[in-house]
Amino acid sequence: MMRGFIQSSRMYLHYCMYFKYCLVTTIALFISGCQMFQSEPARVADPALLESLRPADIQPATLNNYTQSDVDLEDVIANYSELLPLLESPEDQLTVLHRLADLKLLKGEEIMAEQAIDELDIAIDAYKGLLQRYPDREVNDRVYYQLAKTYDLKGEVDNYLSTLTILVGTFPKSKYTAEAQFRRGEILFSAEDYVGAEQAFEATVAVGNSSFLANAHYMKGWSEFKQTRYNDALLSFVDVLDLVMPDSLKVGEVEQRSQTMVEDLFRVMGLSLSYLGGADALENLFNVAGHRSYEIVVYDRYSDLLISKEQYSDALSVYRRFITLHPLNLNAPRYQANIIGTLEKAGFKAEIFEEKVRFVDVYGIGSAFWLVNKDQDLEPVFTELKILLPELADRHYVLAQRAEKQNQKQARASNYRKAARYYGDFVVAFPSERQTPETLMLLGECRLALENWASAIYAFEAAGYYFPSYDKANEAAYASILAYNGFSRSWDANNPRVLTANKDLRQKSRLRFVDEFSTDRRADDVLYSATQDAFAEQDYVQSIELTERLLDWQPSPSNKVLAETRIIKAHSLYALKDYKYAELAYVAAINGLPRSDQRRIALNENLAASVYRQAELLLGAGETLAAIDELLRVGVASPSSTLRTNAEYDAIAYLIELKKWPRAITEMRTFRSRYPQHALIDTLVPKMALAYRETRQWELAADELKTMILLAKTDQEKQDTLYIAAELYDRADNKAKAISNYRSYANTYPNPPSEYMEAANRLAELYDETGDQIKRRFWLAKQMKTVDALGSDADQRMVYLAASASAVLANDAFTRYARIKLKLPLNESMAKKTIALERAMQAYQKTASYGISSFSTEAGYRMADIYVQLSQDLMNSDRPKGLNELELEQYEILLEEQAFPFEDSAIDIHEQNASRSWNGIYDDWVKESFASLRKLLPGRYDKPELTGGLVDALQ
Repeated sequence: MMRGFIQSSRMYLHYCMYFKYCLVTTIALFISGCQMFQSEPARVADPALLESLRPADIQPATLNNYTQSDVDLEDVIANYSELLPLLESPEDQLTVLHRLADLKLLKGEEIMAEQAIDELDIAIDAYKGLLQRYPDREVNDRVYYQLAKTYDLKGEVDNYLSTLTILVGTFPKSKYTAEAQFRRGEILFSAEDYVGAEQAFEATVAVGNSSFLANAHYMKGWSEFKQTRYNDALLSFVDVLDLVMPDSLKVGEVEQRSQTMVEDLFRVMGLSLSYLGGADALENLFNVAGHRSYEIVVYDRYSDLLISKEQYSDALSVYRRFITLHPLNLNAPRYQANIIGTLEKAGFKAEIFEEKVRFVDVYGIGSAFWLVNKDQDLEPVFTELKILLPELADRHYVLAQRAEKQNQKQARASNYRKAARYYGDFVVAFPSERQTPETLMLLGECRLALENWASAIYAFEAAGYYFPSYDKANEAAYASILAYNGFSRSWDANNPRVLTANKDLRQKSRLRFVDEFSTDRRADDVLYSATQDAFAEQDYVQSIELTERLLDWQPSPSNKVLAETRIIKAHSLYALKDYKYAELAYVAAINGLPRSDQRRIALNENLAASVYRQAELLLGAGETLAAIDELLRVGVASPSSTLRTNAEYDAIAYLIELKKWPRAITEMRTFRSRYPQHALIDTLVPKMALAYRETRQWELAADELKTMILLAKTDQEKQDTLYIAAELYDRADNKAKAISNYRSYANTYPNPPSEYMEAANRLAELYDETGDQIKRRFWLAKQMKTVDALGSDADQRMVYLAASASAVLANDAFTRYARIKLKLPLNESMAKKTIALERAMQAYQKTASYGISSFSTEAGYRMADIYVQLSQDLMNSDRPKGLNELELEQYEILLEEQAFPFEDSAIDIHEQNASRSWNGIYDDWVKESFASLRKLLPGRYDKPELTGGLVDALQ
């Protein structure tokens, strides 16, 4: 402030030199200049202002520096002195007098600083003179203020204190009150009047906001500390910190001028806290004062103080108290780390491990602290976790292995579980660290030991695939594959959705290993396992893809793997119904196996099936002929296959279906010769019979049917087949076999009568053809007997056959009748003739009784003819020898009398037969009856027919 005053005085000097020449005209400007000069002290007081008057705090000035100033001040003082008599206004005079006093103080200060000559008394006298002459001026507070400073410069402490006391007593609301009270407090504190000092500093504080406020609180606290009022002192120190550290937690950011004070403040606060009980007092302080943003700084400085004094237990108490009170505070983990460090420093090793565990538990990943502060800068926490997590994890890992060796199951599981927890936390906290993949490996091993399969696999896969530079990545990835072996044993087959998902994950893991680590010596084995798994899960598309990849693998896998791979490929193609390529794959698989390998048998069956299935597809497409070729190719592709017989048999069936009879016969003959003992051999018999029949090879067809009779399971089958066989032999013109089979049929199967009648009829015909009339008549009689026994149940065909048979037998009777000649003795021959006549008539009557017109008309004609012939035979019979003419005439008349009735009977029968024509029956036998009637009754029947004339007449 004094330097400012000097500068103002220098400026004023120039004005005064100018004003000497125009004093009167510029008096107003002079007054104004004086008022401006007076306004300089109105600046805000510097808290170091009084101290600046102390010799130890003033920068020493050299003569060279202030020579010009010295001259200038003298000129200024002289000019003011010359000006003073010229002023008429008392106010202006007072102002100049005040300025002169200030200039003299300044002059004395400079002389004292430069020459160590005390000339401050001049200023003192000036100020006192002003106060005496003008005791009631309102601005006398400034005069007292300057006078007090002058006493301070002279070292007159008592006058200094008394002047300050007058100032604050007289002008309690002066702008100098705050500084004056503060300086009073300093003086009293130095005099160890701590109560008075406290009151003075309290008065400074009461003034309110000023540059002395922080220092006042600070010194007030010291005053209370000196009175052993530590709680009050702490509260005063908190007031200081409120002012100098409002928004910062870092002491280094406090203004430089307050740095020393703050550092000292923390020291004395630490002493106060220790006197009051340490951590308890610290907690109580902020409970009373309220929590502050810089609270952590107080804890820091106090704990540092305790550590420096090796009061480790007290420091630990402070750390723990803060953590207890502020568990989620960002500084809590730092204090927990400090606890660990302090325990190590103090040698309290027994507690260190527990505190490390606590750090991880309370501040680790997933903790409440972490959730609350996740958006904050947690680098210090990360730094500590990076050290502690591996340490704790490794410790438990070693303990788990030790317990495993000692078969301590509970300890083993517990330690593996803890190790897994710490390894896992490290991975989450440090996903990209150099040691992370190795940590993942250890994590996987722990989880594997705990049979936490899925999480173990995840850890191994993360280590194997997410860290390209990890030198054991392939081992980690392979470990995940091995883990699936154990995992799969725990899968629940009753939960198909989960089971399928797990299998898919296992397969993806294998294939990922093969893709990422194709040069690994185990890659082909893993690929083979994946191939087997795809096939087992019926994912045939994938299994084919993998087999092709494996077959192309370099270096080539073992022969065993290659052989199995070819088999899987063939089976997969077959399952996908790609039978053409499956056939090729089976050929390759078979060729890749030694001839002694028993698997060749089954593979040959699959090869045959592939060809067979190709045939089925052709059948489905309607290409039956091509399908037949494929079926017959089964035996070519796989001669030893059991499917060959079925394929060839099916080919025969389709040939028959297509009516390719010659080829069918050829294949059936081949089948018989190739598989004589085959179970299906007998089923070919009807097929062969059919084929022979269709190719008109009747006898061969019949031979097959004879075999069918032997194979028939029912009598009906035997009966039907026997009849057909007889027919076929008949068609083949093999009469002997035809007769044999018809006879067997007729002798064995009287029912149904219709078939029996046909068989008997054909027997009669065949015997007729072979000239065996006796057997013919036997079967003719059998037919009549059968129909007679059936009566009305006989159908028209049976009746017809019976009538036909009867006609033949009746004709036989007629022939026998006709052969008997009437000869002497007539009565004897006539008796025989009559018997034969009766038999013949009965036979024809039997024929007519069947009601078959064609045979009835014949019977009618034959019966009439019998009478005609008898009449003629009588007339043509031998005459007895020895008769005279008369006797002979009488004899002739007698014969005529005997013959005419027979002739009349014949006419009657012929007329009855001829009358059938009126019913539309006009067959040959009716015609013969008409012819006979024309002879027997020419007058009636031997007349020309009326044709056109009659018709015309009728018209």
